[in-house]
Amino acid sequence: MKVFEISKVKKAIVAEITCVDNSNSLIAMSLSLGLFFAFSPVWGFQTLLAVSSALFFRLNKVLTLITVNISSIPPLIPFILVAGYQTGALVLQGKFQKEIPNLMNVNTLGENYLQFALGSLVFATLVGLVSYLVIFLTLGRYRKL
Repeated sequence: MKVFEISKVKKAIVAEITCVDNSNSLIAMSLSLGLFFAFSPVWGFQTLLAVSSALFFRLNKVLTLITVNISSIPPLIPFILVAGYQTGALVLQGKFQKEIPNLMNVNTLGENYLQFALGSLVFATLVGLVSYLVIFLTLGRYRKL
C-alpha cells in the first residue's frame, strides 16, 4: 500500500482549483501565499505560518499547504538559499557577489544571515507577487465560472 501517490496529490490539487466555491483571486492568493512562505527565511516555521496566515485571511488552506512545501524538495533548497543570498547582496551592496559561500553549512549561513534573511524576504515578496499575477491571469483565461 502506497501512502503517497502523485496521482492522488494531483487529483486533490485539481479538485481544489476547480472548486466552484473558490474565486480565481482566492486561488491565486492561496497559492502565492504558500510560495511566499516557501522562499521566506523562516525555515522550520513555514508551514505553521503559512497555514495560520491562510486561516487568518480566509484563504484555501490546502492550496497554501501544497505550495509552501516546495521548499522541502531537496533539489530546490540550494536554489532557494542562493536566491535569497544573492538578492540580499543586490539590496545591500548594489550587485551580485561572484563568490558564494557554502550556504548549506549552518555556520556559514549564520555569518551571512542578515544578507540572506533580507534577500529572502525581498525575493519571497517578488515570487509571491509575480506568482499571484501569473496564476490569476492564467485562471482568468482557462477557468470559467
